[in-house]
Amino acid sequence: MGSTSDKRIDWNSARQQPFADVDTPDDWPKDVKPMSWQGMNLLGADGKGGLYWDGKKLRSEVKLGWFASLIGALIALSTFFAAAATISMSVLDLLRYLDGK
Repeated sequence: MGSTSDKRIDWNSARQQPFADVDTPDDWPKDVKPMSWQGMNLLGADGKGGLYWDGKKLRSEVKLGWFASLIGALIALSTFFAAAATISMSVLDLLRYLDGK
């Protein structure tokens, strides 16, 4: 195992040059840059799926389009009706059984 000094990070250096000073591919957005090796130290995770940049939690969100939302609502509605129909048939069969028919 290495000494404890191997585990120290120069946070000031990481914060001063978080991005690599290189040209990016033409198909990248103009404001996106690759991270430097020092900048990689600023990226962290909490073990529960949370991703952090320099101690600040990164937000990621997925927004569904209107068509996907419509399909999801239709599936939820049909699932509700199927469950209601199953429960009503179970109740009717129980009542018939108790009535002796």
